[in-house]
Amino acid sequence: MGEPAMNYIILDFNGIKSLWTLHEYFKEVFNLPDYYGHNMDALWDCLDCSFEFPTTIVLKNIEKIPSEMNEATEIMLELFEDLQRDNEKVTVQIESNDFGDNSAFIV
Repeated sequence: MGEPAMNYIILDFNGIKSLWTLHEYFKEVFNLPDYYGHNMDALWDCLDCSFEFPTTIVLKNIEKIPSEMNEATEIMLELFEDLQRDNEKVTVQIESNDFGDNSAFIV
């Protein structure tokens, strides 16, 4: 039996304008339950044990999240860093246009 296929989840933050739209986006992309609490603790609770197969989560256009959301953005990045550290099946990459070459790097 071969290795399971790698799953890719691309989170493109272009168009995120508020905490509500951020959490609605997470709910849609990760297929979170209706009772999802729209906060980072609830996101952690939903994602912590969600990955059966190797998964790469690519974070794109983080720099487009409004500056008023800097605190939430930092907490979100810590959450994905913790997810990668605590779950050997998860790899998180940040794709940034700040480098000019569209390179990605692992958190």
